Amino acid sequence: MPLRERDYRWNFIVDSIDFAFFSLGMTFGSILTLFPLFAKNLGAGNLEIGLIPAIANLGWGIPAILGAKYAEKTPKKLDVVLKFTLGERLPYFFMALISFFVVPYSPKLALYLALLMLGIATFSMGFLGPPWMSMIEKVIHPSKRGTFFAVGNGIGALMGVGGAYLARYFLSSYPFPKNFGYSFLCASIALLISFIFLALTREEPDKEAKDDVRFSEYIKGIKFVIRDENFRSYIVYRILSALAWGYSSFIVVYAIDRFSIPDKIAADFTGLFLISQGISSFFLGPLGDRWGHKIILSLGKILNILALSFLLLSKNPSNIYIVYILIGIINSVGMVGDSAITLDLSPRERKELYIGVLNVAISPFSFLSPLLAGKIADSMGYENLFLISLVITLISLYILVRKVKDPRRI
Repeated sequence: MPLRERDYRWNFIVDSIDFAFFSLGMTFGSILTLFPLFAKNLGAGNLEIGLIPAIANLGWGIPAILGAKYAEKTPKKLDVVLKFTLGERLPYFFMALISFFVVPYSPKLALYLALLMLGIATFSMGFLGPPWMSMIEKVIHPSKRGTFFAVGNGIGALMGVGGAYLARYFLSSYPFPKNFGYSFLCASIALLISFIFLALTREEPDKEAKDDVRFSEYIKGIKFVIRDENFRSYIVYRILSALAWGYSSFIVVYAIDRFSIPDKIAADFTGLFLISQGISSFFLGPLGDRWGHKIILSLGKILNILALSFLLLSKNPSNIYIVYILIGIINSVGMVGDSAITLDLSPRERKELYIGVLNVAISPFSFLSPLLAGKIADSMGYENLFLISLVITLISLYILVRKVKDPRRI
């Protein structure tokens, strides 16, 4: 039975709540602030800190083509998501256990176990990326997709403000490692609530499921994606964006090293980042739905250039607060604009393959970017890292403006 208007409204509500609580869970284990700080307290150097976003980015990308193939042959995408989603949620509970029971005896072992848990979580997310996006394409009305990503991301970010200050309370009131253990435990609770609302999604099964083919045959379809000039240009833009974004994990470390600020201030940065992300989302989604999502992606690049300029010119800690306000908006642009325009650029009959190819193409560069950033920071200093990121960001803006055509504006 086809979805009715009330089904679309129901899905908008329950999937927005799922999105919001999932985002809240990610706040308590933020790879931008709290997780790098956790690793630093365990004795990690810049290379190991760089592994955090590297593992995450590799996990989000590499399994995507497998998830795409699995989703294409499954009439109901929600079944795939529910089947594998525990792999992206349970690791945060195990991170809490590691904090409570392993860190006091072996910090080094705890560091590597935490990185392993991060890998399991993000590889599960990567596998589920195409099935979840395919499900959203079916259950959310096309005219409301940008608004959906905005509402879920925005509410999650604003809820995350409370989460960030709760994390700040943990960091300042409890000794290490219990403070991080409580934060990871809160992450697992938020992800459990998210799961409950996800399971309430109403989805009509595909009328015709694609035949299951050998993986070697399936990946031959990649050539059709690469021949799509507009999508190919978008892939290049995303690769350059991934390379430039490596600097983001080192902002908090740079701030602590340069200005000698206390660890608990990292939670303040997270809160400011989330307020900025949440408020901006509510404007970016409807703007993209009305005028096209390429406009907000261009805005994100301009703000990225501004953030890097502030870092290069920073003379006191107050500039870092401005940077995190900008980073919040930039992150919102990615969550809303990139998600929505990817669905716009992908033909419905091959959307899983397009999404899978995009994620796989980006992942090696997303993996290398923070590792290279760590190496550059160690050998050349943070200022040169920010300068190199600025140059790459300018190139990516040129590709976006000149080469990528927004389907909503054609």
